[in-house]
Amino acid sequence: MFRFPVLRRPRMMTLALCLMSAVCFPAPSSAEAQGAPLRVGVENDYPPFSFPDENGRQSGFDPAVAKALCQAMESPCEILPLPFEELLNAMREGKLDLIIAGLGVNEERRAYMDFSESYYHSRTIYIGLPGIQASPDWMKDKRLGAQSGTLQAVIAERLWKDTTEIVLFRDYDEMLDALCAGRLDLVISDGLPGYEFLRETRGAAFIMQETELPLNDEINDAHIGVRQGAHELLKAVNQGIRDIKLNGEYDRAARRYFPFSIH
Repeated sequence: MFRFPVLRRPRMMTLALCLMSAVCFPAPSSAEAQGAPLRVGVENDYPPFSFPDENGRQSGFDPAVAKALCQAMESPCEILPLPFEELLNAMREGKLDLIIAGLGVNEERRAYMDFSESYYHSRTIYIGLPGIQASPDWMKDKRLGAQSGTLQAVIAERLWKDTTEIVLFRDYDEMLDALCAGRLDLVISDGLPGYEFLRETRGAAFIMQETELPLNDEINDAHIGVRQGAHELLKAVNQGIRDIKLNGEYDRAARRYFPFSIH
């Protein structure tokens, strides 16, 4: 398996630019007759899962899964890249049909969306300079970064709110910039984009430490968010996940961005 591509992370696009760069995938005429394309939200700048390439087109594992899934379901789809919290808000407001962004499940999210079967597995990790210790004594008076709206932010609040200053960031890359600049002592991150950062030149000085979550903790399973109450769509998504794993499209996308199995 080859190494991760080293990806340059441009600053966050505006919503208007994101929408201008949305990707539409064609489908058979029978699918087109079913109505408007599915509105599929992905995170705007979260390598290697989703990021704009040199031509401004949204690339990464999640857009590749979205394309394969929509083709398997024989449905046209429109990819809408948004910051993570805006993805959740858009689903809450009925502006999206699917979110393909490695969602963990909690009761707050269940209140406004349904969830597919798992489509990959990851772990939550801490990233900091050598010597980091996710222990009460070491964490006292430290500055811990987390991305707003993520379950990692929920974990940070649950475990460290009385010990550590928790600093929330709207954008994942902005959080990493703060870590590199010494404005944070450590960050809490999903493991897969965290590994990508550690393989970059700017991440070479840092190390990781896994959280003490059990291996079967639900946050380790990544799901697709589905418009609440769209039962037929949910069934189609689950069947589509199985189909793209059987036809090889899932593995082709995974091998392009990860040097190890993620499922």
